[in-house]
Amino acid sequence: MSAAAPSQHVTAPRSRPGRRTWSLAALNGAFWQLLALAVLYYVCVRTATGQAHEDRLHADAVATRGSATGWLGRAFELVERLEPLHLVLGIAVVGVAGLLFGRPWRAVRGVVVSAGTLGLTELLKLVLLERPDLVDGGYASNSLPSGHTAAVLGLALGALVVAPRWLRFPVALAGAAAAGAMGAFVIADGWHRVSDVLASALVGSIVFCLVQVLPSRDVRLRGRLTTLAVVVPIACAAALVVVYAGSAPLTTSYVVAGAAVALTVLLAARALPREVRRRA
Repeated sequence: MSAAAPSQHVTAPRSRPGRRTWSLAALNGAFWQLLALAVLYYVCVRTATGQAHEDRLHADAVATRGSATGWLGRAFELVERLEPLHLVLGIAVVGVAGLLFGRPWRAVRGVVVSAGTLGLTELLKLVLLERPDLVDGGYASNSLPSGHTAAVLGLALGALVVAPRWLRFPVALAGAAAAGAMGAFVIADGWHRVSDVLASALVGSIVFCLVQVLPSRDVRLRGRLTTLAVVVPIACAAALVVVYAGSAPLTTSYVVAGAAVALTVLLAARALPREVRRRA
């Protein structure tokens, strides 16, 4: 009688979401954030109550414009000097960085994220959305979403996409600081309303999710992408509650709005697919 063959214990490979599952998660995330953007626009722009709250803070910012001194005043001067050419150069830097790191497809994705965030913002603000005159003495021109915030946020997200994994953490911190600061600056100096900045955060996250539909060989963590799609709208809603339900002062309004933009960058960094190590 022959001896029984020893049992072999085969370790099952860790399950990873396939390309189709990941793409569906990215599309679902973009859809729900687009819905959140529509709700934000309706509440803050299409209702008299929303406009009244927005215009109160905006009037305070306009009244104190130019009062910043020291390093803060110099920061405002720097922001005021930004031109479209600077954005074009920034997008070019993102693409070149991706090529220098030996990642041509990531370079393309990074450029799409950077340019797409601002492009969608300008399309919404200048073509698709309008601001009805619902409040006497209000500011009738539409300013949602914020182009300056979207520009810096898009560059931060694009830089994250092209950066190698070992460089993502410092890039995420720098990008979050820059995008959050821009969101705060444009509110504090009366360029934009709070909802404009929060809308830019949603637009950047939507474009980021849509770009994730493109094929990738890296390890994709669907849960982290879902976290981005869920937390960014929640952060925007929480910011609105803090600012308007609590009748917050101007300082609180631009701090919480800037924090929501910064959080978007940090969550995007966490949601990026993990790199597959190349064999020597």
